[in-house]
Amino acid sequence: MKFSNQLVLLFTALLLINCSKKEDVCHINGTVVDTDTESVILVRPYEDLTEPAIDIPVIDGKFEYIAHIENPESYQLFLGKAKETRGGQFTLIFLENTDINITVHSEENFDKNTVEGGQLNKEYKTINDAYNTKLKSLNQEETKLKEEGNYRTKAFLDADKLMSTDKNTWLKKTDSLRRLNQVYTTKGKAFNEKVSKIIKSRIKWAENNPSSIVSYYLLLENVINQDIIDVNKTYKLYEKLSNNFPNHPYNEVALNLIKGKSIKAGKKFIDFTAPDLNGNPITLSTQIKGKVALLDLWATWCAPCIAKSKSMVPVYNDFKDKGFTVIGVAREKDNTEKLTKFLEKEKWPWLQLTDVDGENKIWQKYGIPSAGGEVFLIDKTGTVLAVNPTAEEVRQHLEKILN
Repeated sequence: MKFSNQLVLLFTALLLINCSKKEDVCHINGTVVDTDTESVILVRPYEDLTEPAIDIPVIDGKFEYIAHIENPESYQLFLGKAKETRGGQFTLIFLENTDINITVHSEENFDKNTVEGGQLNKEYKTINDAYNTKLKSLNQEETKLKEEGNYRTKAFLDADKLMSTDKNTWLKKTDSLRRLNQVYTTKGKAFNEKVSKIIKSRIKWAENNPSSIVSYYLLLENVINQDIIDVNKTYKLYEKLSNNFPNHPYNEVALNLIKGKSIKAGKKFIDFTAPDLNGNPITLSTQIKGKVALLDLWATWCAPCIAKSKSMVPVYNDFKDKGFTVIGVAREKDNTEKLTKFLEKEKWPWLQLTDVDGENKIWQKYGIPSAGGEVFLIDKTGTVLAVNPTAEEVRQHLEKILN
């Protein structure tokens, strides 16, 4: 009898341990349908596909992922090919310590993907379903506008055709049209305003539910995806969320992104330190002190970035002896081998720094976490003169300041 009681106690203890372990991990069970993908990948929304991701192999149409999640957070699930294409359809998933079951379809049918398990996924699905229902009501209107040629302006559509044949001219013309607010027609702008109101409804939900980590994701989503945000309003929501989640990694990310979105003409640049090609740490402020500087954030995989950087070479050569400098920072994956080969060929004449796998969070700090790059013209006092100016606009600024 005594021995029997001991067995019962032992069995109960083992059961409690197993239950505890089960509750203390995130256990994803996945099934892949109508696609022969060899893997799926999970990427945080504020990280680029060139940066390290959770890579899960698919074997016989199944995949599994088990990990302890210290802070529940959102991930974008892509098919494995996204690592090479740097884009594609994704499904948003919240990882928390519970069982999660996912069904993944081919990219053409990603809208059929399902995520079951976890309170956060359930909460997000409710919000997102309502959001998508509102957006779908506008799909026909958008299609009709595009078919009639009433969505984007003729000037922009004509300029956009040059991308495959003359990248420099394409970049120059499309940048100019964006600055002049001539990308969309009057009807296109009115349609975009309707979409904007629907997008704002997600932030309204976050403002009303600051105790949910889903709200924190919606804040990040808004800052990342919107070109212009209400910085003061966004910061107030950030303060509420960061107070409710004091140890969450979203706190640093959100603050970086909000500050980055604040960068515009008349504001101060954001300093950082990053390695050069020899691994030596270089602080931006030490290189541009007392000079007019162009900060060129780019990547070897970003064709528009390369076109813009090339267009700056003549400007640099004409003004380098008059107090002008360019500092390049390349956003690369894994290492700098491709970058080194590229620069050996191009021989760009200015200092190049690197941000491999987003280690220095420079793109976050400048509010463009998912972009290939952007350029910032900074005056001698550290004040931003222009964001993403063309080479001609940089030249015009320099002629006024340095000649």
